[in-house]
Amino acid sequence: MEWFERVKELKKSTGINTKELSEKAGVPLGTLNKLLSGQTEKPKLDTLEKIAAALGTTVKYLSDGEDDAEISTITEKFSRLDARGREAVMKTADAELARMETEARRAASDVGLKRKIFIYDVPVSAGLGSFLDSSHSTAISLVVNDVTDRADYAVRVSGDSMEPRYFNNDIVIVESCGEIPVGKVGIFLYNGESYIKKFGGDRLRSVNPKYKDIVFKENDDVRCLGLVLGTISK
Repeated sequence: MEWFERVKELKKSTGINTKELSEKAGVPLGTLNKLLSGQTEKPKLDTLEKIAAALGTTVKYLSDGEDDAEISTITEKFSRLDARGREAVMKTADAELARMETEARRAASDVGLKRKIFIYDVPVSAGLGSFLDSSHSTAISLVVNDVTDRADYAVRVSGDSMEPRYFNNDIVIVESCGEIPVGKVGIFLYNGESYIKKFGGDRLRSVNPKYKDIVFKENDDVRCLGLVLGTISK
């Protein structure tokens, strides 16, 4: 029996459909459909791990059908629950998985584990605008913690308009997102130029009072590129 056939059996026994499994596992529906139809012969290990976790089983079971008695018992009991019982079990499972993820991040931080992100070679402006060219970047390593785990990229600050919060040549780490709350500092693309500024709703604000706000006009092209999480050592 192929691994995806075991997935189909588990879906049937647990009463979960493909869309629900996609959402639970964090695997795109199109990708999951290709996997379960056998179109993709060799799925990535992390994809298998996500699918197995969402179904309450193990990669070993999906791969070769072997599993310990405890997992089999859990799966059998879950299949006998009604909708209310399954919902309660899934909520508990979600809470426990979140706890494990948090503990794993803390453990990684405690032992100094690192992850890599990319820093753009061209700095963002804390004064006059500069262009953020995504094709030119360099990998840097960050010690894993609750903040750096959210970072998607880093940029170097150029200028003094964000002083004393962020100084010229500071390296800031950024979480990619299309919008941020008013009052938060983000990276913005404004008419083709990149800035690190505080979002003011209808304008971009500087911290340094000698700089005027950049007020949005009707035909301006303004895009949020991410939320600034903080600085890292140079």
